[in-house]
Amino acid sequence: MKKVFIISLLFLSIITQSGICQQKNDSASIHLSSVEVNATRTKTYSQMARVITVIDKAEIQRTAVQSIDQLLDYISGIDIRQRGTNGTQADISIRGGSFDQVLVLLNGVNITDPQTGHFNLDIPIHLSDISRVEILNGSSARILGPNAFSGAINIITETADKQSLSAELTGGSYNYFAQSISGNFGKKQLRTFASISHKSSTGYIDNTDFDMSNAFVQSVLNTKNKGKFDLQLAAQLKDFGANGFYSLKYPNQRENAKTFMTSLNWSLNNGNFMYHAQTYWRRHHDRFELDHNTPAGWNYHLTDITGAKISTSFISKVGKTTVGVDVRNEHIYSNRLGLTRDSLEVPFETNVYFNKEANRLLLTGLVDHSVNIGPWYFSAGIASTNCKAFGTSVYGGLDAAYALNEFNKIFISANTSSRLPNFTNLYLTSPDLGDPNLKPEQSKTIEIGTKLNHSQWKMNASIFYRLGENVIDWVKKDSLPATKYMATNLGKVNAIGGDITLEYVFRDLFIQKISAAYSYLNLDKKAVGFDSRYALDYLKHKAVLTINHMIWKNLDASWKASYQDRSGTYDANTIKGNASITTTYKPYFMFDGRLLWSQKQFDIFADANNIFNTTYADFGGLVQPGFNFNVGVRYKL
Repeated sequence: MKKVFIISLLFLSIITQSGICQQKNDSASIHLSSVEVNATRTKTYSQMARVITVIDKAEIQRTAVQSIDQLLDYISGIDIRQRGTNGTQADISIRGGSFDQVLVLLNGVNITDPQTGHFNLDIPIHLSDISRVEILNGSSARILGPNAFSGAINIITETADKQSLSAELTGGSYNYFAQSISGNFGKKQLRTFASISHKSSTGYIDNTDFDMSNAFVQSVLNTKNKGKFDLQLAAQLKDFGANGFYSLKYPNQRENAKTFMTSLNWSLNNGNFMYHAQTYWRRHHDRFELDHNTPAGWNYHLTDITGAKISTSFISKVGKTTVGVDVRNEHIYSNRLGLTRDSLEVPFETNVYFNKEANRLLLTGLVDHSVNIGPWYFSAGIASTNCKAFGTSVYGGLDAAYALNEFNKIFISANTSSRLPNFTNLYLTSPDLGDPNLKPEQSKTIEIGTKLNHSQWKMNASIFYRLGENVIDWVKKDSLPATKYMATNLGKVNAIGGDITLEYVFRDLFIQKISAAYSYLNLDKKAVGFDSRYALDYLKHKAVLTINHMIWKNLDASWKASYQDRSGTYDANTIKGNASITTTYKPYFMFDGRLLWSQKQFDIFADANNIFNTTYADFGGLVQPGFNFNVGVRYKL
């Protein structure tokens, strides 16, 4: 399999170098003549020697989705395991990593949840607020920190110079109803973007109803000599029925979550020096009801993240050198997780008290250097994170690229990474068991690939091999009661895989664009002697085909077909009511479409999802909705 990937990659590079890349390119061309100096706080990682997938606003508006998790589900290399609809709850995985191994950023601010990765997609913005999404497959820990274990996602909402106001109204299946209003205000020096939104549904099956509200404000101040200041404030209120979400034995699960965050970024370019500073705070309230009818067994958590980071970059004849320091404090109050403390009343509740807490401080320092030498680009760096409970972790890596011509390059990267166990991994006692003696996860990843950026053609292709050590998973062992899982370091879990994405933009045809993507993954460890809940259930094959075409004047259509084949099994005894029944995940095919009528002042869209009414499940036996539809209108001033 390794040889097949390598031969295919070299073949693609030769084709793109000698064949289709002989004509002059336009603004889409790749230039490697100078060190990349325009990286800002919203940029996930240097694109010079890595593949970063970017979903822009135009693509978001063409896609038949209503939430961030649905949008990401169409990206090669990403595994979205949905438990509900429209952003109620979903786990995100990149290249077979667990849902705790992905770093999530909002406008460059690390909002990854230290309690559990189940909350990483509790992002307090509406889908229409997003300017673009940047996705990096593979470790980026030496720049972004220890949680960027298998990849990173940066969700960007940027203010615009032009004043505007828009309102959106959507309705559809399962009594889905959504409203949003947003606007850009101010002038070039001081601009503000504000948004408020709400959506609700009675659910596609019993106890899958939801009610969600978001509020978001971002203000940007540009000064002549003092730099750029960027302030954001956000809040989300979410309440939803969680029928079988975390265990099919409990159909009466519910969850109520509240998220609040604020951050302030500052950046200044002064000659050959670039300065960046950031401070942020995020609070997440969670009330999890294993049985809605039994309040005595409910779980309450309050997680606070506070952080600050500062970095300086210097451009010289020998390249660009960056030095940075990051301080991050993670704290939790809970009635389930942490060490015993005096009682503390739970906010927003009556006569309910926290009696446990945990806290940890992470100190990270990094040094990174990048340089161009003719057609070559090199970037290397090292970072170190210290946490009292886990000691010091050191990680780093090297990225290199070679420009074959103006349009095509090949690259290779080798990086190491680390991830600390979260509070649930360490302290959970019921219904499953955490382990306070868990070790941090470690990985070493090597990747080679090629990139083509032509006026009409685009292609990204890569293969990777990741060696994982002390990978954490929830496993069921013979020594445990039949219903309990325990957090465990699995030892070594190695992954090999590859991704390829092809895109062609047509000129003066009713077909506007066709793109195809495929990803393959294989893990070398099997669940022998135990049942793995997450780490060894992975998306082995994923293929996505997208076609955008014009129907008539302002009426366009976008169709997306996807195929997913998951490796792994689940225990179906709670579904059948019998003894243990080991069931293998079945592959499934999905087909979705959006019709979009676009005018200067308004858009009208109609979505059809799961058009062929496929029966499927991303997690265990939790079946997802069949055919469903939405229609909406967006008014713009």
